[in-house]
Amino acid sequence: MKISTESDEFKWVKKMIKKNFENMPCNHITKLGEGWKSRAYLINHDLVFRFPKEEDGAIDTEKEIKALPTLKKHISLNIPEFIYWGKQDNGYPFVGYKILSGEPMDEQLFHSLSSGTKKKIAHQIAEFMDQISSFCAEQAKDLDIGVNNFHQDYLELFHEVKEKVYPKIDQVMKTYISFRFERYLENKENFRYSPKLLHADLSLDHLLFDKKKQEITGIIDFGDMKIGDPDYEYIYLLEECGEAFTKKVMEIRKEENIQHKLEKLSFFLTADNVILLLEALKRNNSEMLEEAIEIIQSEMKINE
Repeated sequence: MKISTESDEFKWVKKMIKKNFENMPCNHITKLGEGWKSRAYLINHDLVFRFPKEEDGAIDTEKEIKALPTLKKHISLNIPEFIYWGKQDNGYPFVGYKILSGEPMDEQLFHSLSSGTKKKIAHQIAEFMDQISSFCAEQAKDLDIGVNNFHQDYLELFHEVKEKVYPKIDQVMKTYISFRFERYLENKENFRYSPKLLHADLSLDHLLFDKKKQEITGIIDFGDMKIGDPDYEYIYLLEECGEAFTKKVMEIRKEENIQHKLEKLSFFLTADNVILLLEALKRNNSEMLEEAIEIIQSEMKINE
């Protein structure tokens, strides 16, 4: 997506860069994308600058600034290496790094790949998961990466959902959500894990793919890093790549109790969709609310 360099948005980006880095030219800007937490721009064709939009995004960026230089030594694939750190007018940090080779994947591209390429990618993802999960959890804590108590987190989420979401949905959906949360929370086997460092956002658009080499070249967006249940790392593989591919990665990593892990992941996806409902209510966004309800209704049909 390209926007005229005369737009207020691009003027603001130039202003922030000029204010923080006086000698850096800013001759060309392309908007790469925008999510809930941040916006990203390609500057002068070779630098990615990312600007958090709100406090959560700022916290994630600070986490990356502190942790990525150390983590980089343990990861084979390319990851962002920040060479610019600046402050926005609102005090939030922003960062810049040399653009990494490859382009973000999406579901259409992934599902068009040959079985041989998918197998190669499965091995690359498995290796990345092994590398990040073997990073010392105590050292990760020293880098200000938080520890998530999955039972407590999802119990609190369930209480919030009952308070804020239930008044907005029908009884059938309430019953379904309650069943999903209660089944997860009551099974003690779900919480017998050794906490590990997680990227925690391994969606396809965070995997950089080289079409010529037919391989992953890098991984981006480490802002959601946390210490917690290692099974959570598979959540977006299951959602976007499907069960067969997810099982393949698990098998490469010699995981045990794969069926139990898949059931847990199915719950994590339900919870993710419920979080979308909460976010829609928080933002008073009726379109987002309708979308979230439709997603959960589709999920209910699949799980009938």
